[in-house]
Order: sequence, then C-alpha cells, then structure tokens
Amino acid sequence: MDSAQPLSFELATRKPYLVWIETVLLAVINVASFFGNLFVCYAVYRNQRLRTLSNMFVVALAVSDILMSTCCMPFSVATLFHGKWVFGETFCRFHGFGVFTFGLASLHTMGIIAVSRYFCVVKPEKYIVLFKKQRALMYIAVVWCAAFIGSVPPFLFKHGGFEFQPGKAMCLYTFDTNIAYTIFIECVYIGTPLTIITICYAKVFYTVSRSNRVFSQENNPQPLLRANVEEAKVTKTLAAVMVGFACCWLPVCIIDYIDAARGEPTLARQAYLTYGFLVYLSSSINLFIYGATNKYFRREYKAILSGMLCLRASRCTGVPEAVSSSESRRNRRKVQTTSLNNQPGI
Repeated sequence: MDSAQPLSFELATRKPYLVWIETVLLAVINVASFFGNLFVCYAVYRNQRLRTLSNMFVVALAVSDILMSTCCMPFSVATLFHGKWVFGETFCRFHGFGVFTFGLASLHTMGIIAVSRYFCVVKPEKYIVLFKKQRALMYIAVVWCAAFIGSVPPFLFKHGGFEFQPGKAMCLYTFDTNIAYTIFIECVYIGTPLTIITICYAKVFYTVSRSNRVFSQENNPQPLLRANVEEAKVTKTLAAVMVGFACCWLPVCIIDYIDAARGEPTLARQAYLTYGFLVYLSSSINLFIYGATNKYFRREYKAILSGMLCLRASRCTGVPEAVSSSESRRNRRKVQTTSLNNQPGI
C-alpha cells in the first residue's frame, strides 16, 4: 500500500480544473457506453435481418458492456470527482470483481465470435452443426461461468486481491499479489483467447481473399457471389470490433506486465489514468464500429434517433402520441407493401 500513497496524494490534490476535466470525460464515456450498447440491443430487436446467430454474440458482448457501464463506471466517475474511494473496502472488492469479470467475459465472447466466423467461412459444413441457437446460448453461458470462476480466487487471498488503485481510479486485482495466479490468468484467460482470435481471423481473411479471386476469375452464379460478399462484410465488421478491443486492452496488459515484473506501481499517474480510461472506453466503441461498418445497424440507429426526435416533437407540439404511433405503423405497412411489390418474381 505504501507504493500507492504517492498516487493517492496526487489524486486527492489535483487542481479543480483537472478534477472537472477527468470527471466529465469519464462520465461521457459512461453515458456513451450505456446508451450505445442499449442502441445495439434495440437495433437487433427491431430489425428482423439483424437477428442472426452472429449477432447473438454481439448482443451478449453489449450486455457485458452495459453491466460494466452500470456496475463499475459510475463509481470511478465518483472517485475522480471526490479524489478518493468513498464506498468502503467491502464494496471495493466487489467493484474489482465486477471489472475483472466483465472484462474477461467480453474477451471470451470475442473469442467465440472469432471461432464462429472461422467455421462459418472456412468450414461451413461444420458451422451448421456446431452453431445453432441453443448451442450459441450454451456457449455464452460457458463464457460467463468461466469469467466468473476466473475472477473468484482473489477473494481467497490473505493479502492483496482486489484493492483500490488510485492511479486508475478503480478497484482491481493487484497483479503482483500472487504471481502464480497472475501467470495463469495472463496465459490461460487472456493469452489463449487472443491467440485463438488471431489465428481464426487470419484463416478467415485468407479464405475470403482466396474465394474473391476464384469468384472474379470464374462465372459463378450471382447468389453465391452475393453470399460470399455478405460473409466478408460481416467478418470485417466483427474483426473491426476485435481491433478496437485490442487497441484498448493491449496497453492495459503492457502496464500490468510492467507492474507485475517490478512488484509495485512505478509509472506516472497519467499512465494509470489512461489505463482506467482505456478499460472503460473498450465498452463504448462498439456502437460507432457497427455504425461505420454495417449499413443495417447504421439504418437502425438513424431510425431509432429519428423516432425519438419525432416523439419528442409530437409531445412538444401537442400531437397525441397514439396518433403519431398509428401513423408510423401505417407508413411502415405501406413501405413493406411497396418493397414486396418491387421484389423480382412478385
């Protein structure tokens, strides 16, 4: 704890403008993470085309991010505002447990997504067998159980475990507490999924690029070409999510390795504050990645936002909500009828 005292002093004695800047920035990340991931879930719920097996894992990832934004982030925001941890030692342990569990669940869900993409693109005949709705739910349950089990041991340590880390403005597992457990977590729970993800996406992109060359050289049926393009787009979207996740968590892992090797926090407070911001930022970037890489998510975001604005406008102008909702339903029916009439063969 002595090594953390300088960081505690720096946290408590910041200038007022720095307190407000750090607090507001993290609060913005918190709000963006919560509402952004709600948007992702609602978009999948609204659009039948988005209710795919792959997006089941996307929703599972969004749920873990929502839990992070509700159970963990607000307390770090309050810590930055007050300049100290004010929620007690017992709650600190559960706060650290939550950050650890939700982070591992997100990483392992990324691993399941990568494996599903591998079988979907590289070995489609096995994908049909291995990835069905019931099995996908089972995989998600296994991921959460594994994350939960992996986060429990720090509760059993006599010294250390989950403690408040003032530089990061959160409670976390102190990686220098138990070197054996740290090596196990870093190799099995973190290193193994990252290796699997890298191998799977490398094979997927190799297969997609090879298929594209074959399709360009041969006269293949248009439906096969369209299916191949769609799979490539889905893969690129999910890979972009993984790249964003890795950009946030790789610096975090490097800082953890440095602290574990030195046996105490020796870096500047700015490095540890960046650590905390990156951990939370990883839970808020998916909304923007899906919007930038997937046109169906982008359309749903626009529809949700326009619906919210129209609802607010109808309330401000005194238009009855029931009337506006019934009109929107009639408009949707007209659009559906028009699209059906425009389909070939109908």
